[in-house]
Amino acid sequence: MEVSAVWRIALNERLTERLANEASPPEAAPFAPHIAVVGSGPSGCYTAQMLKKKWNDAQITVFDRLPVPFGLLRYGVSPDHQSTKSISRQFSRMFESGSVAFVGNVQVGKDISVGRLREAFDIVVLATGLGADRALPGIAGGEVYGAGRVMRWFNAHPDELLFEPKFGRTTAIIGSGNVAIDVVRLLSKHSVAFTGSDLDPSRLDKRPNEIVVVGRSDGGSARFDSAMIRELGKLDDVAFHVELPDHPREQNPLAVAKLEALRELCDEGRHVHNPRVRVKFRFGWIPLEAGNDSEGMFLRIADSETGNKTDLLRVDSVVTAVGFRGGLEHEIDRAIYESDRSNLAAGVLDDGLYCVGWFRRGPIGGIPDNRADAKLVTEQIVSDSERSSLVADKPGFESLAHNLHSSIVDFDGWVRIDRFESETTTRDRCRTKVPDVATMLDIALRKSR
Repeated sequence: MEVSAVWRIALNERLTERLANEASPPEAAPFAPHIAVVGSGPSGCYTAQMLKKKWNDAQITVFDRLPVPFGLLRYGVSPDHQSTKSISRQFSRMFESGSVAFVGNVQVGKDISVGRLREAFDIVVLATGLGADRALPGIAGGEVYGAGRVMRWFNAHPDELLFEPKFGRTTAIIGSGNVAIDVVRLLSKHSVAFTGSDLDPSRLDKRPNEIVVVGRSDGGSARFDSAMIRELGKLDDVAFHVELPDHPREQNPLAVAKLEALRELCDEGRHVHNPRVRVKFRFGWIPLEAGNDSEGMFLRIADSETGNKTDLLRVDSVVTAVGFRGGLEHEIDRAIYESDRSNLAAGVLDDGLYCVGWFRRGPIGGIPDNRADAKLVTEQIVSDSERSSLVADKPGFESLAHNLHSSIVDFDGWVRIDRFESETTTRDRCRTKVPDVATMLDIALRKSR
C-alpha cells in the first residue's frame, strides 16, 4: 500500500473519532446532594447508610442533641441485651469510614432550626423518634413511673440524671408488651446475672420483692414475644404465677406459643424454693385508679371483659408500659412541617423534607421495622431525585459553622467517650456509661481545646 494511502486511512480514523466525541454528550456528573439526618438512632443511621450506598458522592451529616450517637440502641434497648446493642457496630463503621459525619451535642429546634437546615442541605430527614410515655387516666402520682423513663434510667440516660425511682417492696407493671417484660426482668434478675452488660450496679439497689403484671389481654393476645417470656424462665431464683381468664379467645398458633411460654414459667419442673422475687401475671384486667389511703398506695383494677369484677392491689409503686407518644420538651413537632405536599405514607413532609421511623409512623414496631422504614423512605427520596424534584445545589454543613456553638462533638469525640466508658468500667461490665452531658463534653472535647 502506498504511503499516501496509509496517511489517508489514519486521517479518516482520527476524523471519525473526533466527530464521534463531539456528537456524544458529556457524562452526567454523579448526583452528590448534601443530606442532613436529624437523629442518630436506628432509623436515622439506617437511612444514612442506605442513602450513602445509593449515592457514594453524597455528603451526609447525622445530627444528635446528645454528644453520643445511636439513640435507642444505647438508651432504649435493655442493658442486658448486648447482642441487640451490637447493631451499633455497623453504624460505627459507617462513621469511621468518613463517608458520613456525626455532629453531636446539637439540638435541632434549639441550637439550629429545621428551616436553617433546609437552607443548607438539599435533603433533610427527621428521625428523632417519640420518647414520652403514654399516660393512663387515673393512674398518676409520686410513685407512678413510665416504663420508657425507667428504661432510660436503667440505661443511664443523661435526661434521667436526677430521677430516683422508689420501687418499694411491691411494684405493679401495667402492660404486657416487650417493654413491660424488659422491666420485669430488670427488676427481678439476680445482680450476678448482669455480668457482661452495661448496667450501672447502683441501679440494682432497692429493687422490689414482688411484681404484679396487669395485662388487658387474655395472655395469648398479649404484645410480648414468646422469646421474652422464655428468657424470664431462665431466672432460677424467681417464682412465677400466671393468672389467665376463664374463657380465653380462640387462639392462633402465635397465641398458643405465648400461652405455652407462660405456662412453662409455672411448670413443676422449675419450682423455686425460697424465691428471691415473686412475679405474678394477671391477664384480663385493666387499671382503674392508683392512689393512696390510710393503708398506703393502691392500684384498683377491673376485669377487662365486663368491668363488673374489681380488685384492689396493695403496691408501693406502679410502672406504666402502655406505649409512647410525642411531647418531650426537646422533641420536634411534626405537624408544624406538614403541608398539602405531605405524603406521610412515603415519609414526605415537604419538598426535600422527609421523616422516618417512629417520627413518621408513630410508636409502633422495633429495630427491624425501623430498618424497613428507612428502606421505604430512602426509595422515596431516590424516586424524587430521579423525577428531578430534588437538585443538589445547597452548600451543606460548612455553611452552618457560624450558626452553631463551639461544643460540637464529632465522631472522634464519641470515640473518646466510648474508650473512657470501656476502660474505666469494672471487670464484670462491658462499659459504665457516663451519665451526664457535662462530663461527656469534657471527655469528648479534651483534645480539641
